[in-house]
Amino acid sequence: MPALEPQYMAILKKVLAERFVPSLPPLLDTTKPAAEQQAKQLSRAFSAFALHKLLDIAPTDAAMSVVDDFNDKGLDAIHYHSQTETLYLVQTKLKESEQFKQEDAQSFCTGIRLLLKQDFAGFNENIQNRKAEIENALDGCSHIKLIIPYTGNGISQSAIDALQVLLDDGGLDEERLDKQVGYYAAADIVRDLLAEQAYQPVNADIFLLKNEKVEVPKTTYFGIAKLADLVGLHNVHGKALYERNIRYFLGTRSEVNRAIKITLQDDPSSFFYLNNGVTAVCDAIKQKGRNSISGYKRFEVRGLSIINGAQTVASAAEVAASSPPVDISEAKVMLTIIKARTDSQFGKRVTKARNHQNPVQAANFASLDENQERLRQEISHLDFTYHYRPEASAASGTNPIMLDEAIRAQALQQKDPRYPAWVKGEFTRLSNSDGAEYQALFTASLTGYALINGVLCYRVIRDFVTSYDKGAPSGSQERLIYRHGSNVIASVMMKRLRQRLGKAEIVDGAAINVLIGPHLDQLRQEAANLGHALLGASGPLAFFRNQGDVASFLASLMETHYGLAADPTVIQLRGITNPADAYPRKGLIDYLSDRAPQL
Repeated sequence: MPALEPQYMAILKKVLAERFVPSLPPLLDTTKPAAEQQAKQLSRAFSAFALHKLLDIAPTDAAMSVVDDFNDKGLDAIHYHSQTETLYLVQTKLKESEQFKQEDAQSFCTGIRLLLKQDFAGFNENIQNRKAEIENALDGCSHIKLIIPYTGNGISQSAIDALQVLLDDGGLDEERLDKQVGYYAAADIVRDLLAEQAYQPVNADIFLLKNEKVEVPKTTYFGIAKLADLVGLHNVHGKALYERNIRYFLGTRSEVNRAIKITLQDDPSSFFYLNNGVTAVCDAIKQKGRNSISGYKRFEVRGLSIINGAQTVASAAEVAASSPPVDISEAKVMLTIIKARTDSQFGKRVTKARNHQNPVQAANFASLDENQERLRQEISHLDFTYHYRPEASAASGTNPIMLDEAIRAQALQQKDPRYPAWVKGEFTRLSNSDGAEYQALFTASLTGYALINGVLCYRVIRDFVTSYDKGAPSGSQERLIYRHGSNVIASVMMKRLRQRLGKAEIVDGAAINVLIGPHLDQLRQEAANLGHALLGASGPLAFFRNQGDVASFLASLMETHYGLAADPTVIQLRGITNPADAYPRKGLIDYLSDRAPQL
């Protein structure tokens, strides 16, 4: 089983430090160096994190269950769960690569044997202080469960064997001891960390008038719903109601949304005839009853997500909440509910089809990419807000990052020299989630840290190049090279930041500014000199949109800026052209990219 990946280890430690360490029992030994004490606190907090996630108990309660310190006899946490009458005994291992080994298991077994005998003499003060509580738990519990949370790459067979000896020991005379050890591994940690930032499923009662049902190929109900009912769901659940929609509310800047508001304000009873309706998908739906007076039937719906009609519902909510409020009780809407998992291929297909009928951009469909939602959840843990689908409040949240700048930052890190040209002249090619170009940017291995770092560094480089543009003589070729060749310049510099971008820590924008300033100024001059030599009578705009021209310019600029012009391999690769290559001058450009001197 793979160990916890570095980016998730960094997120986990951040959560442990912020949420659990402050509530831990004080360290008994404070003579150790500060860094060692800090590491010990994180290790102790990991026990609390595991209990919090496994038992759904408050972080403070979980933290107070920790006994980890010197002389803990391998017991890191002891918690009695009264609802299930289960006593949990925990030993954790917060190591980035180590397995849970035989010595760890033996230490744990020693502590368990002493505890079951209620021999407290050798235990530390944390356990001694809870002696009466633990004795009561041992007396009253119906089950005793061993839990081993770990972040390394598995449990060694010798550790499993040592634990099994304990579980099979008839001499313990303890039938309450669960024969199955509970393991909490890297995959469980990642699942629970991301779940913290996920939108909770929307479960609701939906009322439909004159409804019909279609069974094949997918169970589907359609009928007339009160718009006010959908507004009520919007007010309660917010964005979670539109988890699979390609866009959130776009605000009144949209012509369609302005028309919706006018109709609701002036003639709500006619709204049904003037609106295309709302479409939703769900995990489960079943009829529960009917209102004999109004004729509405009640449906219990689980996992509801509106995939088309977000603008209708959100605009109506804005109208209803206006001052003075507008009565929309007469407004009705056609509602279609399809039983299909929102993350299934069919659910995505329905979402695309229903939304292709409206004016949308290719980038909007990035909302259907599971990687984008994973990245949003990771990034939320890092005190940034990632907006990968359009919405009126896209600049809101802590340290907002937009999809378009994420695309640019990722594109300018690629070796393929066509990406700077595409950023300049074919940006929609990069934002089409079905395209190979987009998929090369947002891979399953892309981390939240890498995306944030890429954007932060891209912003610094962009601002520098903008200042070069403004500072160059008006109308000069130099100025136009900075303006239209900015993506090529950024691409060359981004490759020098590769090691920093990949770290599981957020780069310091101010430090990057100071770090790259002199190097970027040198690169600027080299780009201007090269432009004067290569462009000739060509206009910079056309030149930097042409893939062949950009590939030649990029290769020459990297040779100069990376100090590789005299490299024997570079000299050899200059003359090699292979028509079968994926992109122009692939061998040379790949070699240069890989040897970019790191800052």
